[in-house]
Amino acid sequence: MNLKRRETKAGSIRERLLDAAKQIIQQSGWGAVTMGKLAAAVGVSRQTAHTELGTKHQLAESLVQRELFDFLTFVHDRLAAETELVAGIQSAARGVLEQAEENILLRTVLGSGSIPNETDNELLKLLTIDSGFIVDTAVEAVRANVVELYSPLPFNQQELDIAAESIVRLVLSHVVRPSKPAAEAAADIARIVELAIAGVVAGVSVPAS
Repeated sequence: MNLKRRETKAGSIRERLLDAAKQIIQQSGWGAVTMGKLAAAVGVSRQTAHTELGTKHQLAESLVQRELFDFLTFVHDRLAAETELVAGIQSAARGVLEQAEENILLRTVLGSGSIPNETDNELLKLLTIDSGFIVDTAVEAVRANVVELYSPLPFNQQELDIAAESIVRLVLSHVVRPSKPAAEAAADIARIVELAIAGVVAGVSVPAS
């Protein structure tokens, strides 16, 4: 399942406006973003910017969604490069965590970017409190990728659903509040998957709800 950006064309006005917003955020923070600045950067009217992007909150959602789809495409590629499930999960988790460390937009949103002592609360809220879209989309992608690339699986459907959501939430937790290097965190996540598989193989399954 190779997810792509929802925007139709790389050079479209919408894409150029989102690129301009990302650049402003990285340079000056979310508070500096206005439709007027975006319109001027791209060379369109402010009304065109509003028509393409909607409200500023909708702009924030579009930026987060665009980053998410790029991350999930990367996850698919990492999983596809491995022939074994645990190794694939470890590689994908490590890659996402390492990319998150280098992603200037994400670091700025989380208050660790180049803007000292600034946290862009609206974008941060989308990553944490209002993260349902992120979690649901990522879980769906991970689940579909695992079925596509590693079948037959040791999990039944319910166990796969639980495993996919647990992996996504663990990775997102490490992205938002890292507690150790990416390689170590990814190894821990892979170890959890390995133990879960061992439990299923031994006949310790998740009870039906």
